[in-house]
Amino acid sequence: MANLPDETISDVLSRLPVVSLCRFRCVSKPWRSLISNPQFIRTHLNRNTNDKNERLILSNYCNLYSVELDSSQFRHQLAAVHLNFAPPKFRPDQNPRCYGEIGGSCHGLVLMPDVWCNYSLVNPSTRESRELPESPFTIESKVLADYGLGYDSCIDDYKVVNISYHRIETECADNVVSVYALKTNSWRRIENSPYDHSRFEHQSGAFVCGALHWVARNGTEDVIVALGLEDEKFRIVASPNLDCNSDRVCVLGGGLCVFVEQFYDPGCLDVWVMKEYGVRDSRTKFTVTCDNSYDSWRPLSLSRTGQFLFNVEGYKLVLFDTQEKESKELVVHGRPAQFEAGTYVESLVSPTRLC
Repeated sequence: MANLPDETISDVLSRLPVVSLCRFRCVSKPWRSLISNPQFIRTHLNRNTNDKNERLILSNYCNLYSVELDSSQFRHQLAAVHLNFAPPKFRPDQNPRCYGEIGGSCHGLVLMPDVWCNYSLVNPSTRESRELPESPFTIESKVLADYGLGYDSCIDDYKVVNISYHRIETECADNVVSVYALKTNSWRRIENSPYDHSRFEHQSGAFVCGALHWVARNGTEDVIVALGLEDEKFRIVASPNLDCNSDRVCVLGGGLCVFVEQFYDPGCLDVWVMKEYGVRDSRTKFTVTCDNSYDSWRPLSLSRTGQFLFNVEGYKLVLFDTQEKESKELVVHGRPAQFEAGTYVESLVSPTRLC
Protein backbone atom coordinates (compact mmCIF):
# COMPACT_ATOMS: atom_id res chain seq x y z
CA MET A 1 0.00 0.00 0.00
CA ALA A 2 2.91 2.34 0.67
CA ASN A 3 3.79 2.25 -3.04
CA LEU A 4 0.29 3.17 -4.21
CA PRO A 5 -0.61 6.76 -5.14
CA ASP A 6 -2.67 8.64 -2.55
CA GLU A 7 -5.54 8.94 -5.04
CA THR A 8 -5.70 5.16 -5.45
CA ILE A 9 -5.68 4.57 -1.69
CA SER A 10 -8.46 7.12 -1.25
CA ASP A 11 -10.53 5.53 -4.02
CA VAL A 12 -10.16 2.03 -2.53
CA LEU A 13 -11.01 3.15 1.00
CA SER A 14 -14.06 5.12 -0.14
CA ARG A 15 -15.65 1.85 -1.31
CA LEU A 16 -15.41 0.15 2.10
CA PRO A 17 -18.10 -0.07 4.83
CA VAL A 18 -18.03 2.37 7.73
CA VAL A 19 -17.15 -0.29 10.32
CA SER A 20 -13.93 -1.03 8.43
CA LEU A 21 -13.07 2.65 8.00
CA CYS A 22 -13.52 3.28 11.72
CA ARG A 23 -10.94 0.56 12.41
CA PHE A 24 -8.58 1.81 9.68
CA ARG A 25 -8.37 5.21 11.36
CA CYS A 26 -5.96 3.47 13.76
CA VAL A 27 -3.62 2.24 11.00
CA SER A 28 -1.62 5.45 10.74
CA LYS A 29 -1.87 9.21 11.12
CA PRO A 30 -2.13 9.74 7.33
CA TRP A 31 -5.00 7.26 7.10
CA ARG A 32 -6.76 8.86 10.07
CA SER A 33 -6.40 12.26 8.46
CA LEU A 34 -7.67 10.92 5.11
CA ILE A 35 -10.73 9.13 6.53
CA SER A 36 -11.64 12.22 8.61
CA ASN A 37 -11.24 14.57 5.63
CA PRO A 38 -14.54 16.29 4.63
CA GLN A 39 -13.95 15.55 0.94
CA PHE A 40 -13.39 11.85 1.64
CA ILE A 41 -16.56 11.75 3.79
CA ARG A 42 -18.56 13.33 0.94
CA THR A 43 -17.11 10.90 -1.63
CA HIS A 44 -17.91 7.90 0.55
CA LEU A 45 -21.46 9.22 1.18
CA ASN A 46 -22.06 9.85 -2.53
CA ARG A 47 -21.05 6.29 -3.41
CA ASN A 48 -23.50 4.82 -0.90
CA THR A 49 -26.27 7.23 -1.94
CA ASN A 50 -25.83 6.61 -5.67
CA ASP A 51 -25.75 2.86 -5.13
CA LYS A 52 -28.89 3.17 -2.94
CA ASN A 53 -27.35 0.98 -0.25
CA GLU A 54 -30.18 1.45 2.24
CA ARG A 55 -30.38 -0.09 5.67
CA LEU A 56 -33.30 -0.41 8.05
CA ILE A 57 -33.10 1.04 11.55
CA LEU A 58 -35.47 -0.43 14.12
CA SER A 59 -36.16 1.30 17.44
CA ASN A 60 -37.46 -0.40 20.56
CA TYR A 61 -37.18 1.85 23.65
CA CYS A 62 -33.45 1.98 24.50
CA ASN A 63 -32.49 -0.49 21.79
CA LEU A 64 -31.62 0.23 18.17
CA TYR A 65 -31.13 -2.42 15.47
CA SER A 66 -29.74 -2.27 11.94
CA VAL A 67 -30.82 -4.48 9.02
CA GLU A 68 -28.90 -4.52 5.73
CA LEU A 69 -31.11 -4.38 2.63
CA ASP A 70 -30.22 -5.33 -0.94
CA SER A 71 -31.70 -2.49 -2.97
CA SER A 72 -31.74 -4.55 -6.18
CA GLN A 73 -34.21 -7.07 -4.73
CA PHE A 74 -35.20 -7.59 -1.12
CA ARG A 75 -34.46 -11.04 0.24
CA HIS A 76 -37.14 -12.71 2.33
CA GLN A 77 -34.91 -13.52 5.30
CA LEU A 78 -32.56 -11.01 6.89
CA ALA A 79 -30.80 -10.53 10.23
CA ALA A 80 -30.97 -7.59 12.67
CA VAL A 81 -27.78 -6.37 14.34
CA HIS A 82 -28.11 -4.74 17.76
CA LEU A 83 -26.46 -1.31 17.89
CA ASN A 84 -24.66 -0.29 21.04
CA PHE A 85 -25.89 3.22 21.82
CA ALA A 86 -25.98 5.05 25.13
CA PRO A 87 -29.60 6.12 25.80
CA PRO A 88 -30.29 9.88 25.72
CA LYS A 89 -30.60 11.84 28.95
CA PHE A 90 -33.95 13.12 30.19
CA ARG A 91 -35.16 15.72 32.63
CA PRO A 92 -35.80 14.38 36.15
CA ASP A 93 -39.56 14.97 35.79
CA GLN A 94 -39.82 12.75 32.71
CA ASN A 95 -40.22 9.01 32.52
CA PRO A 96 -37.50 7.90 30.09
CA ARG A 97 -38.92 6.57 26.86
CA CYS A 98 -35.47 6.65 25.33
CA TYR A 99 -35.24 6.55 21.57
CA GLY A 100 -38.95 6.28 20.64
CA GLU A 101 -39.81 7.05 17.00
CA ILE A 102 -37.82 7.38 13.79
CA GLY A 103 -38.16 10.94 12.53
CA GLY A 104 -36.44 10.62 9.16
CA SER A 105 -32.86 10.43 7.94
CA CYS A 106 -30.42 12.44 5.87
CA HIS A 107 -26.86 11.56 4.79
CA GLY A 108 -26.63 8.73 7.32
CA LEU A 109 -27.93 10.78 10.25
CA VAL A 110 -31.23 9.68 11.83
CA LEU A 111 -33.58 11.98 13.74
CA MET A 112 -35.08 10.40 16.89
CA PRO A 113 -37.97 12.37 18.48
CA ASP A 114 -39.64 11.53 21.78
CA VAL A 115 -43.14 12.28 23.07
CA TRP A 116 -41.99 15.59 24.61
CA CYS A 117 -40.72 16.96 21.27
CA ASN A 118 -37.11 16.45 22.31
CA TYR A 119 -34.77 15.21 19.61
CA SER A 120 -31.60 13.18 19.26
CA LEU A 121 -29.40 12.81 16.18
CA VAL A 122 -27.71 9.45 15.75
CA ASN A 123 -25.39 7.89 13.19
CA PRO A 124 -26.08 4.14 13.32
CA SER A 125 -22.93 3.40 11.30
CA THR A 126 -20.42 5.16 13.59
CA ARG A 127 -22.49 4.69 16.80
CA GLU A 128 -22.32 8.44 17.51
CA SER A 129 -25.25 10.37 18.95
CA ARG A 130 -26.13 13.91 19.94
CA GLU A 131 -28.97 15.14 22.13
CA LEU A 132 -30.39 18.37 20.80
CA PRO A 133 -31.28 21.23 23.15
CA GLU A 134 -35.00 21.86 23.59
CA SER A 135 -36.54 24.39 21.26
CA PRO A 136 -37.53 27.47 23.29
CA PHE A 137 -40.29 28.16 20.75
CA THR A 138 -42.38 25.01 21.28
CA ILE A 139 -46.02 25.64 22.22
CA GLU A 140 -46.41 24.18 25.69
CA SER A 141 -50.19 23.68 25.86
CA LYS A 142 -51.60 20.60 24.10
CA VAL A 143 -48.52 20.48 21.93
CA LEU A 144 -48.32 18.46 18.75
CA ALA A 145 -45.60 18.76 16.17
CA ASP A 146 -44.48 18.03 12.64
CA TYR A 147 -40.72 17.68 12.26
CA GLY A 148 -37.97 16.73 9.86
CA LEU A 149 -34.23 16.51 9.20
CA GLY A 150 -32.49 17.82 6.09
CA TYR A 151 -29.35 19.35 4.62
CA ASP A 152 -28.77 22.96 3.58
CA SER A 153 -26.17 22.74 0.80
CA CYS A 154 -25.82 26.53 0.63
CA ILE A 155 -24.16 26.71 4.05
CA ASP A 156 -23.11 23.03 4.35
CA ASP A 157 -25.17 22.42 7.48
CA TYR A 158 -27.80 20.00 8.76
CA LYS A 159 -31.11 21.37 10.02
CA VAL A 160 -33.95 20.01 12.15
CA VAL A 161 -37.36 21.64 11.68
CA ASN A 162 -40.04 21.64 14.39
CA ILE A 163 -43.58 22.83 13.54
CA SER A 164 -45.35 23.16 16.89
CA TYR A 165 -49.11 23.61 17.09
CA HIS A 166 -52.08 22.88 19.31
CA ARG A 167 -55.46 21.76 18.11
CA ILE A 168 -58.79 23.27 19.13
CA GLU A 169 -61.48 20.81 18.02
CA THR A 170 -60.72 20.40 14.29
CA GLU A 171 -58.98 23.68 13.52
CA CYS A 172 -55.38 24.65 14.01
CA ALA A 173 -55.25 27.88 16.02
CA ASP A 174 -51.61 28.65 15.36
CA ASN A 175 -48.27 27.11 14.52
CA VAL A 176 -44.73 28.00 15.50
CA VAL A 177 -41.84 26.97 13.24
CA SER A 178 -38.33 26.70 14.64
CA VAL A 179 -35.11 25.50 12.99
CA TYR A 180 -32.12 23.86 14.68
CA ALA A 181 -28.70 24.18 13.00
CA LEU A 182 -26.01 21.60 13.75
CA LYS A 183 -23.10 24.03 13.36
CA THR A 184 -24.40 26.48 15.96
CA ASN A 185 -26.16 23.85 18.13
CA SER A 186 -29.06 26.26 18.60
CA TRP A 187 -32.69 26.91 17.62
CA ARG A 188 -34.17 30.01 16.03
CA ARG A 189 -37.71 30.86 15.02
CA ILE A 190 -38.74 31.50 11.41
CA GLU A 191 -42.05 32.67 9.93
CA ASN A 192 -45.13 30.57 10.73
CA SER A 193 -46.36 28.15 8.11
CA PRO A 194 -49.38 29.61 6.23
CA TYR A 195 -50.86 26.10 6.03
CA ASP A 196 -52.79 23.99 8.55
CA HIS A 197 -50.59 21.12 9.77
CA SER A 198 -53.07 19.79 12.32
CA ARG A 199 -54.65 17.08 10.14
CA PHE A 200 -52.40 14.49 11.79
CA GLU A 201 -51.10 13.96 15.29
CA HIS A 202 -47.62 14.38 13.88
CA GLN A 203 -45.70 13.86 10.66
CA SER A 204 -42.09 13.24 9.78
CA GLY A 205 -41.01 15.43 6.88
CA ALA A 206 -39.72 13.79 3.67
CA PHE A 207 -36.43 15.38 2.54
CA VAL A 208 -36.11 15.64 -1.26
CA CYS A 209 -34.36 18.20 -3.48
CA GLY A 210 -33.31 20.47 -0.62
CA ALA A 211 -36.75 20.69 0.98
CA LEU A 212 -38.81 18.96 3.69
CA HIS A 213 -42.35 17.89 2.74
CA TRP A 214 -45.53 17.28 4.73
CA VAL A 215 -49.23 16.86 3.95
CA ALA A 216 -51.17 19.91 5.16
CA ARG A 217 -54.42 21.72 4.46
CA ASN A 218 -54.73 24.84 2.32
CA GLY A 219 -58.23 26.08 3.05
CA THR A 220 -60.40 23.03 2.31
CA GLU A 221 -57.80 21.31 0.11
CA ASP A 222 -55.13 18.83 1.19
CA VAL A 223 -51.77 19.63 -0.38
CA ILE A 224 -48.11 18.69 -0.18
CA VAL A 225 -46.28 21.53 1.55
CA ALA A 226 -42.52 21.99 1.15
CA LEU A 227 -40.11 24.03 3.28
CA GLY A 228 -36.92 24.89 1.39
CA LEU A 229 -33.99 24.64 3.79
CA GLU A 230 -31.94 27.28 1.97
CA ASP A 231 -34.53 30.10 1.86
CA GLU A 232 -36.70 28.67 4.71
CA LYS A 233 -39.90 29.50 2.81
CA PHE A 234 -43.04 27.36 2.55
CA ARG A 235 -44.59 26.48 -0.80
CA ILE A 236 -47.00 23.97 -2.37
CA VAL A 237 -45.61 21.15 -4.53
CA ALA A 238 -47.56 19.67 -7.45
CA SER A 239 -49.34 16.57 -6.20
CA PRO A 240 -52.29 14.24 -6.89
CA ASN A 241 -55.65 15.02 -5.36
CA LEU A 242 -55.50 14.18 -1.66
CA ASP A 243 -58.87 13.45 -0.15
CA CYS A 244 -58.54 11.35 2.99
CA ASN A 245 -56.99 11.34 6.44
CA SER A 246 -54.46 8.60 5.74
CA ASP A 247 -52.41 10.38 3.07
CA ARG A 248 -48.67 10.09 3.71
CA VAL A 249 -45.67 11.57 1.99
CA CYS A 250 -42.30 9.84 2.01
CA VAL A 251 -39.12 9.23 0.04
CA LEU A 252 -38.86 5.93 -1.85
CA GLY A 253 -36.16 5.12 -4.38
CA GLY A 254 -34.86 8.68 -4.07
CA GLY A 255 -38.15 10.21 -5.22
CA LEU A 256 -41.10 11.90 -3.51
CA CYS A 257 -44.04 9.53 -3.02
CA VAL A 258 -47.59 9.92 -1.74
CA PHE A 259 -49.63 7.03 -0.29
CA VAL A 260 -53.40 7.39 -0.35
CA GLU A 261 -55.67 4.82 1.30
CA GLN A 262 -58.74 4.07 -0.81
CA PHE A 263 -61.96 4.72 1.12
CA TYR A 264 -63.96 2.52 -1.25
CA ASP A 265 -61.52 -0.38 -0.80
CA PRO A 266 -59.77 -0.45 2.63
CA GLY A 267 -57.48 -3.24 1.39
CA CYS A 268 -55.81 -1.03 -1.23
CA LEU A 269 -53.34 1.83 -1.25
CA ASP A 270 -52.65 4.12 -4.19
CA VAL A 271 -48.97 4.98 -4.52
CA TRP A 272 -48.01 8.06 -6.52
CA VAL A 273 -44.32 8.27 -7.39
CA MET A 274 -43.05 11.62 -8.67
CA LYS A 275 -40.24 10.72 -11.08
CA GLU A 276 -39.40 14.37 -11.83
CA TYR A 277 -39.62 16.58 -8.77
CA GLY A 278 -42.37 19.21 -8.90
CA VAL A 279 -43.69 18.04 -12.30
CA ARG A 280 -47.29 16.81 -11.99
CA ASP A 281 -47.22 14.93 -15.32
CA SER A 282 -44.22 12.85 -14.20
CA ARG A 283 -46.28 10.94 -11.61
CA THR A 284 -46.61 7.17 -11.82
CA LYS A 285 -49.41 5.37 -9.99
CA PHE A 286 -49.17 1.93 -8.37
CA THR A 287 -51.91 0.13 -6.48
CA VAL A 288 -50.79 -1.88 -3.46
CA THR A 289 -53.14 -4.60 -2.22
CA CYS A 290 -52.84 -5.21 1.50
CA ASP A 291 -54.61 -7.06 4.28
CA ASN A 292 -57.48 -4.79 5.35
CA SER A 293 -57.36 -6.24 8.87
CA TYR A 294 -54.33 -3.99 9.49
CA ASP A 295 -54.85 -0.32 10.32
CA SER A 296 -51.34 1.03 9.84
CA TRP A 297 -49.14 0.48 6.79
CA ARG A 298 -46.06 2.70 6.83
CA PRO A 299 -43.90 2.70 3.68
CA LEU A 300 -40.17 2.23 4.23
CA SER A 301 -38.37 1.40 0.99
CA LEU A 302 -38.70 0.51 -2.70
CA SER A 303 -36.37 -1.93 -4.44
CA ARG A 304 -35.16 -1.57 -8.02
CA THR A 305 -37.41 -4.47 -9.04
CA GLY A 306 -40.56 -2.81 -7.70
CA GLN A 307 -40.88 -4.33 -4.24
CA PHE A 308 -42.43 -2.07 -1.59
CA LEU A 309 -41.43 -2.62 2.02
CA PHE A 310 -43.89 -1.66 4.77
CA ASN A 311 -43.87 -1.52 8.56
CA VAL A 312 -47.26 -2.96 9.53
CA GLU A 313 -48.67 -1.84 12.88
CA GLY A 314 -45.22 -1.78 14.48
CA TYR A 315 -44.70 -5.51 14.69
CA LYS A 316 -44.38 -6.85 11.13
CA LEU A 317 -42.39 -6.07 7.96
CA VAL A 318 -44.26 -6.84 4.73
CA LEU A 319 -43.11 -6.90 1.10
CA PHE A 320 -45.47 -6.13 -1.80
CA ASP A 321 -44.32 -7.13 -5.28
CA THR A 322 -45.82 -4.85 -7.94
CA GLN A 323 -45.20 -7.42 -10.69
CA GLU A 324 -46.59 -10.48 -8.91
CA LYS A 325 -49.30 -8.42 -7.16
CA GLU A 326 -48.78 -10.26 -3.90
CA SER A 327 -47.53 -9.51 -0.41
CA LYS A 328 -45.53 -11.61 2.03
CA GLU A 329 -43.87 -11.10 5.37
CA LEU A 330 -40.18 -10.20 5.48
CA VAL A 331 -38.51 -12.41 8.07
CA VAL A 332 -35.85 -10.56 10.09
CA HIS A 333 -34.07 -12.73 12.63
CA GLY A 334 -33.13 -11.05 15.89
CA ARG A 335 -35.51 -8.11 15.59
CA PRO A 336 -37.66 -6.92 18.54
CA ALA A 337 -41.32 -7.92 18.71
CA GLN A 338 -42.50 -4.26 18.65
CA PHE A 339 -40.61 -1.52 16.85
CA GLU A 340 -40.59 1.76 14.96
CA ALA A 341 -38.74 1.61 11.64
CA GLY A 342 -36.95 3.86 9.18
CA THR A 343 -34.16 3.75 6.61
CA TYR A 344 -30.70 5.29 6.32
CA VAL A 345 -27.49 4.97 4.29
CA GLU A 346 -24.08 4.28 5.75
CA SER A 347 -21.95 7.38 6.19
CA LEU A 348 -19.15 8.93 8.22
CA VAL A 349 -21.08 12.16 8.82
CA SER A 350 -20.85 12.99 12.51
CA PRO A 351 -23.79 14.30 14.57
CA THR A 352 -21.35 15.65 17.18
CA ARG A 353 -19.17 17.72 14.90
CA LEU A 354 -19.59 19.02 11.37
CA CYS A 355 -16.51 18.59 9.15
